[in-house]
Amino acid sequence: MTIHWTLWQKILFRFLFIFLSLISLIAYNPIVQIFDISWEKQTAFFGHLKGFAGWMDNYLFHLGYLPALHSQEFSDTHFGLVITLTIFIVSVITAGIWTIFDRGITNYNKLYYWFCNYLACYIFLAMIPYAIEKIIPVQAHFPNAVELFSRIGNFQKWQLLFLFMGASPAYCMFCGWIELIAATLLLFNRTRVIGGLLMVVALIQVVSFNIFYNNSIILLSSVLLLSTLFIIARAIPKLYLILIKLQPVSLAEHRYRFVTRWKRYALILLCLLPVWKLYSTIKTSWSYYSSAERNRINQRFYKVSLFLQNNDTIPPLTTDTIRWKYVCFLDYSAQYQSMVKYDMGEKIKEYQLKWDTLKKIIIVPEGMNRVHNTIFSYQKLAKGNLRLAGTWHGKSTIIELTNLPVDSMALVKDKFTFMQEDQ
Repeated sequence: MTIHWTLWQKILFRFLFIFLSLISLIAYNPIVQIFDISWEKQTAFFGHLKGFAGWMDNYLFHLGYLPALHSQEFSDTHFGLVITLTIFIVSVITAGIWTIFDRGITNYNKLYYWFCNYLACYIFLAMIPYAIEKIIPVQAHFPNAVELFSRIGNFQKWQLLFLFMGASPAYCMFCGWIELIAATLLLFNRTRVIGGLLMVVALIQVVSFNIFYNNSIILLSSVLLLSTLFIIARAIPKLYLILIKLQPVSLAEHRYRFVTRWKRYALILLCLLPVWKLYSTIKTSWSYYSSAERNRINQRFYKVSLFLQNNDTIPPLTTDTIRWKYVCFLDYSAQYQSMVKYDMGEKIKEYQLKWDTLKKIIIVPEGMNRVHNTIFSYQKLAKGNLRLAGTWHGKSTIIELTNLPVDSMALVKDKFTFMQEDQ
């Protein structure tokens, strides 16, 4: 049976088809997602559009985009907004021309079907990293020692968002499973509607978090939400009849298939790409998680109880710029160990270092070229305290550190119990 689309349905489809086709090549490009192209290479690619974006803003949008100063990342930036507005205008113009020269067609059922399949795969590839990095909680990790000892007012809203999520790994895992299940259900025609509804709920939360916590991927997450709404658009009137009018309506849609053999084989090969993306994301996320777990066990936080330079005791004055107040040692891997130093004003500076447990020394590279190293000998004292002796900024320095156990903090000790009195 031939279904006739209304004029506004055909015009809206033409616009969204063009807009989502173009925007999906920039926001979460499927090729970039599959082959895990580095952020640096993506940014370099967008660099070729700087001149065009600058010209468009200078003569049309007047948003104040400065190619030499502003970022060229496609996110919530001047560049991202200029490119999005340009695609929007191109889509409006092209849809208008398409409408003029394609008046006789009654519907776009076949094109809608295949485009929804493309968008389902596109959303899956884009959402899989977010889902897996929540299930293996690395996107919002449990706060490390530096973050635990920081003042809440020192964080920006988006940093606070990730700390709030990371403080409860179970919540992150719950959100990740919702995103993974929704993205997987979207891939199959029989489950696409329920998957789309679940994905809409998940993405509304994501977009809301990004807006209200000022996270810089509002534009990117909104593209995914719009793509999901496009996929379930034809089912929405039927869902209204089922859920509101309580009428029995079939959600089944006609399924189109390739007849040519090579096209069917090509489609099967394309279906393997999401599986590869899932595997590579799990592998990468687990590596990050292992590093975070290593640091959780090995990290140490200390208060500086004594600071001697050239045998002179430097008192703990808040105006002093030489004395240290706190020291935190982080240990994510044998190749990534660092020391975070707090001055008396609690401004922090991080130094990469290397522990030599045989010689009982800490090697701290200084300077951009890391030619000159600071070497501290260390001595473990009672109650987990530490004593450092060496040369710091050309002066003989002795530092005694009092251990502040990370495990003793209320947030770390706070475990879920059904009976709250048992806490």
